[in-house]
Amino acid sequence: MNRVIRIFRLFAFSAGVLACVAAFASFSSPSYAAGTAILQCTIVDAASDAVIPARCRLIDMNGSNRFPPAGTSFYHQAGGGYFYTSGSFSCTVPVGSVAVTVKRGFAYREAAESVNVRSDTSIVIELERIVSMDSLGWYSGDTHVHIDHAGGAYVLDPEDAFFMANAEGLNVVNCLDNDYYFTGASASCSTPECIVFMSEEMRSSSYGHLGLLGLSSLVSPVSSIWWPMTMDIADSAHTREGSLVVSAHPVSSDVFTQVESWPGNGIARELPVDCLIDRIDAVDVLSYSNCHNGGIEIDLWYRLLNCGFRLPASAGTDAAMNRLDSYPLGGFRVYARVAGDVLSAESWFEALAGGRTFVTSGPLITRFEVGGHASGDSIGFAQPGAVVPVEISVKSVHPINRIEIVRNGAPAVTMLFEPPRSSVDTSVSVALYESSWVATGVYGTKRGWIPAGDFLFAHTSPVYITVGGWPILERDDAEFFVQWIEDLELLAASKGQWADTAQASRVFRDLAAARAWYEERAFGGVTDALGAHPRTPSALRCENVPNPFGNGTVIGFDIPVSPGRSTAGDEREEFESRVTLAIYDASGRLLRRLVEAPLPAGRYRIAWDGRDERGRNAASGIYFARISAGRGAFTRKLVLVR
Repeated sequence: MNRVIRIFRLFAFSAGVLACVAAFASFSSPSYAAGTAILQCTIVDAASDAVIPARCRLIDMNGSNRFPPAGTSFYHQAGGGYFYTSGSFSCTVPVGSVAVTVKRGFAYREAAESVNVRSDTSIVIELERIVSMDSLGWYSGDTHVHIDHAGGAYVLDPEDAFFMANAEGLNVVNCLDNDYYFTGASASCSTPECIVFMSEEMRSSSYGHLGLLGLSSLVSPVSSIWWPMTMDIADSAHTREGSLVVSAHPVSSDVFTQVESWPGNGIARELPVDCLIDRIDAVDVLSYSNCHNGGIEIDLWYRLLNCGFRLPASAGTDAAMNRLDSYPLGGFRVYARVAGDVLSAESWFEALAGGRTFVTSGPLITRFEVGGHASGDSIGFAQPGAVVPVEISVKSVHPINRIEIVRNGAPAVTMLFEPPRSSVDTSVSVALYESSWVATGVYGTKRGWIPAGDFLFAHTSPVYITVGGWPILERDDAEFFVQWIEDLELLAASKGQWADTAQASRVFRDLAAARAWYEERAFGGVTDALGAHPRTPSALRCENVPNPFGNGTVIGFDIPVSPGRSTAGDEREEFESRVTLAIYDASGRLLRRLVEAPLPAGRYRIAWDGRDERGRNAASGIYFARISAGRGAFTRKLVLVR
C-alpha cells in the first residue's frame, strides 16, 4: 500500500483530521476558481544529480503558505511554515510569483528560488553540499524527538520519523515515545544512512528528565514526582547492555522551586548527584526546551566538567513532530565520530558515550585535536607548563565570526574573523599549568531559514588533560553545586511526599552524601574542629551537611577578612573577628551556643549533635544556626528529623 493511501486512512478514521485540516486552511491562501496552476518541483544533489529528500517552504504571490496535498508531506507552521518531501512534489498555486525555499541539514547550502508561475510549471532545484561528513566518519543525530506527543494533529509511526529525519539529513533519530512501536532495536524502516530507534523518556518533575537511548527492554516507571529518583532509573537502564542515559533539557527554567508544572518540572535537579557514580552518559547542552540562549545551555555543563566529570556534549531537540507548531527535528544535532566504515545504532551510541562528539546549530567542526588527541581522549603530563598545539577545522554554510579554545570553562584563545568566514583551518598553542579540560566553541550571527538558538553555535566535547596526577577541579564550581544540592534538600523538605519514611530517609541520605562530596572539593578537608582552611573566604557564610539530619550534622562557616582598630587608634586590617555561632529554635529561643571566640579569617567546621545546652535531644523541627562576626551576621535553616 503506498504512502498516500496509508496516511489517508489514518486520518480518515481519526477525530484529529478535522483539527489538522482546519489548521492547514489557516496557513494557505483561499481557493481560486481560476488563475491557478500546478508547480512541480524536484530537488537534486548538485554534484550527483540524485533526487534527495528535503525540508521545503512555498510562499505564493499573496504571502500565504502553500503545501502539497495532505498525505504526501507533513506541514508545520513553526518558523514561517515548512513541509517535507521525498525529493519531488507538486502543489497548486495561484499564478504569479512563488518563493521556494529548500534546506537539508547543515552540510547543504540553503536554496531560495523565485518562480514566475503562469501555467503548469516544472522546476529542478539543486542543493550544493559543502562537505561530506560521513566520509570523515561523522554521523549526525537527534537524541530527543517525539512523534506521539499529546496534542498532536498527526498520527505518526517510525516510517514517518524516517521520512522527516532523512529530509533533514539526520543519520540517527531517537524517538522517546515510551512503548510506542518499541522493539528494543533499530526500527525495520532504518537504512545504513538513516536509523530510527524507538525508545523512552523518563520524566521526574522533581529530579529531571532522562533520555534512555538504545534500550533493549523498557524501564519503569516512566514518570515520578519524588520517588523513585532518577539515579534508580539510570541504574536500571544501564543493566541493558549498550543503553545510554542522557540528561535531557537540563535547565528548562530558572524557577528552581517549580515542580508542579512545565517548564520548572523539567529541570535536572538531580544531575550533579547522578554524575557522582557515572550514571549520566551525556548531557543535552542543546535543546529547544533549555531556557537560555534560545536553547543553548553551556554554563551548567562547564561547571560539571570543572568538578572533574567526563560528560560528552549531546543535543536533543525535544521536537514534537506530530504537532503543527513544532520546529524541525535536527535543528540542534550532535555529530558522533564512528569507528569503521559502517554506521549502526550501536556504533553511534558507543561514539556518543565515548565523547567523540560535537554539537551544533549549523557550523560543522570537521577536526579538533589537542596535542594530536581528539574529543573524549585523555592526556597526562608529569609537570606543569606543557605547551600543546590545538588544531581546528570548521566549515559552515553561514559565516562564523569567532572561535574560542576553552580551558576549564574560560577562553584560553579567542580568534575573531572580520569579515566572517565560512571555512577555517588553523592551529594555535595552549599552555597547561593545571589539570584541565580543553574544548572549542564556534560562534556566528544567526541567519538562514529556521536556525535554532539565538546565534550560530557549535561546541566540541573536551579533551581531558591531567597535570602532575591532580584531578580537574575549580572550587567555585564545586561550591555552586553545594548550594544547588542544598536548595534541592530544602525543596524536598518543604514539598516532598513519599510512601514511607524509608523512602524519605534514602532520598535525604543520598542528597547529603552528594552535598558532602562537593563540599569537600569546594572547601577542602580540615582535621580538627575549628581548623581553618587556607583559602580565605570573601563573605560571611554558614551551612551544614547533612540537611535535613537525624543524629547530627556538621556546620561549616566562613569568616572573611574584617576591618578592625588597633589599640593605638590607627586604622588597619585585622584578620580576627569575635565570632558567635549558636542554635535557635523556631520561636527564636537560644538552644545551644557552639562557638564564642575570636577567630582569624578562614573556613571552619564544627559538629552539632542535635542536643541543647543541657544535653537533651532536641525534638524534630526547624532550627536556625546564626553566626555573627564583627558587624555581620548570617542565618542558616536546619531541619531535624528524628
